[in-house]
Parts: sequence; structure tokens; C-alpha cells
Amino acid sequence: MNKAKLNQFIIYLLENNFVIAPQYDSEGFLHLNKLENPKDFALVSKLPLDSWKWHMLPPDQKMFEYKGNKMQEVLPQIKSQVFLGVSILDLQALTLLNQVFEKDPYYQKIKKKTIIIGTSSVPEENFYQFFEKFEEHKLEHLQFDIFLAVQKAGYKIFTGSEDGQRLLDKFGYKDYQHIEYAGPIREEGLDAQMVAIKDAMQNNHQQKIWDDLGARCIQCGKCTIACPVCFCFRIYDQSDLVKGTGRRSRCWDSCFYNEFSQVAGPAPAASKHRLLNTTAEKIYFWYEHHFVRTPQSFSIPGCVGCGRCTQVCPANIDIFTTIKDILKK
Repeated sequence: MNKAKLNQFIIYLLENNFVIAPQYDSEGFLHLNKLENPKDFALVSKLPLDSWKWHMLPPDQKMFEYKGNKMQEVLPQIKSQVFLGVSILDLQALTLLNQVFEKDPYYQKIKKKTIIIGTSSVPEENFYQFFEKFEEHKLEHLQFDIFLAVQKAGYKIFTGSEDGQRLLDKFGYKDYQHIEYAGPIREEGLDAQMVAIKDAMQNNHQQKIWDDLGARCIQCGKCTIACPVCFCFRIYDQSDLVKGTGRRSRCWDSCFYNEFSQVAGPAPAASKHRLLNTTAEKIYFWYEHHFVRTPQSFSIPGCVGCGRCTQVCPANIDIFTTIKDILKK
């Protein structure tokens, strides 16, 4: 597919869908926004500052409405949407979220209404982090509908679902190769670096690393918001002004917030009773979640190496520097 044909395809998508794509704002930052003009679509080797999690797993989501003694489930009501220009790293993140929320009706309702169009454009500095360079056989372990493999004279097109095939067929484009999804777990298992990090955290605990980071971290939680695979949330009830009515919702939460690990019940020995009491404990818990518990639970990496957490950290904590320290013997 050449660039002119791709532009025609984007115009076709805009006719019947809500299209979200990377676009530069007035200050030169790359963000994910509703696409109005095909010329604004930024298919570049750069990651948007925000992740697709914002649109697949909303930061605040209504789950139930209640009136008197009756409670009714409220599933998302959205029109068909297209994620256009999802990088390999973000495809990996979405594939993980798909596993985590496999049985979640709210997430799945949004997923069924979403067409994902990936791209092989990834910043070069990310290639050596946690995901190897683009190779066709690795696509069978990523979930997408259409994939644009960037080439010198255009794009090689792959489909990863029947929805993707139908979309291209209706557009009138037949020159694509279908890749059957083989599940998220690759035959060779986790990449060597991810295994090394997991083993080091389990078998070579270095408290000084976490104490040093704890002295710098201000517990703002920005890393969890920016991270494309942080998925913790809390559930809260909110009453309406009309008596006897209200809603139950869920919103993103962070293990850096004090309420996250607070334990109910009396705690006479301490005014605040939590499972995570120090900043060092919280930041270790965050790293352990990504590099130990997620790989153990899902057999896929819990970090995609996008570096968004480093970009937004006001204390300049660099995840890649921390990993180098973890791997030192």
C-alpha cells in the first residue's frame, strides 16, 4: 500500500468511525486525539506521551446505577472506534490488558467496538529495551486487526482478525497477508533480559536500590498513570442529589497512594495501618508487579520498555537505570 492509498483508507475510516490517532498539538507534543483531518495523522517513529489505555480502559467508568433497592449494570455505550497507528510496544501493552481483562464485561464491550491498526514505527532507542526489532513471525503473538509494516516505498499490510479482513475488503484492498493469532505466549518464552530482571529481583534483593529510590520518589503516581500496562483500580459509590439514587464506578488507582494498601479494621498500635508503609516499599512493589508478578501470572512481560514513566517522573527516576542496578551482581 502506497502513501496515497493509505490516505484514501484513512478518509474511508473517518466516514463511519470515531478515529483516534497520534497527532502533534500546538506545543509540539505528540498525543492521542480524535482525528478530524487525515493530514494531522502523525505516523512517526515516536511514541505519544499518553497511551491507548486511556481509551480502552477509561480512567473513570460507571459500573452500576442504583435506585432504591434496585441496582442495574451499566455497560459502556460507544460507537465503532479505530485506534490508528498503534506501535509495536503499545500493541504488546494492549495484548497484556486483553489477558488481564479477558472476563471483564466493561473492557470487552469497548474492545468489541474497537478496530486496532498497528504500525512497525518504533523509536530506535526502544529496540534494545524489552522488545526486539519488528519481525513478521512475532506478530502472531500480538492482537491487532490490521498492521502497517513500514517499508521504503509504502507499507506491507497484514491482518490479524476477520474484522480487519472485512474492513480492507469493503475498502477494496486485497493485497494483504493474514496472520493467525497464536496466543500471547511466545514459544521461546520471555526474552532473556526480562527473565534476568525477574530472577535478580527474586534471588538477589538489594535493599539499597529501593531505599535510594524511596528517598527521591514523591509518591505522585504519575508513572502509574503514564504506564500503558498499569491496571489497578478502586471502586467507589456516589449518591445523586435525588434521594435513593446513585452509582457505583471504578477509577484508576496507584500503589503509590496511601489509601491503596490501607487495611480496614482496628489497628491500636498505629494510627494508619497499611501493607505498604514506606516509599521504598511502594516503589519496590511497583517494580515487582511489572517484572515478577505479571510475568508469573500471564507468562508475558509486565513492562514494554516504552519509557513513559521516566518521561513524566518529576524526581527524574529512570526505569532503565534502575534495571541496570538490579542486574548488577
